[in-house]
Amino acid sequence: MAIDGKTLRGSFDAFNDRKAAHVLSAFASDDQIILGHLAIDDKSNEIPAAQDLIATLGLTGRLFTLDAMHAQKNLRHRPGDR
Repeated sequence: MAIDGKTLRGSFDAFNDRKAAHVLSAFASDDQIILGHLAIDDKSNEIPAAQDLIATLGLTGRLFTLDAMHAQKNLRHRPGDR
């Protein structure tokens, strides 16, 4: 499974002071389907969004391919997990 974020082309609106939309997606590469996606808040980033997406989809304990920024201890073991 792969998780990656993308900024949506054409979603930026300078006239209305709207930032570009950023979406995080979970992709099952073997089945070639998107399992889910999550819009990322302007004041946040992909790291907490990836943790939320994994938990929401019930994918805890699975093997993922992610960007290097996600190589953090709290993604491997969420608080309270052992």
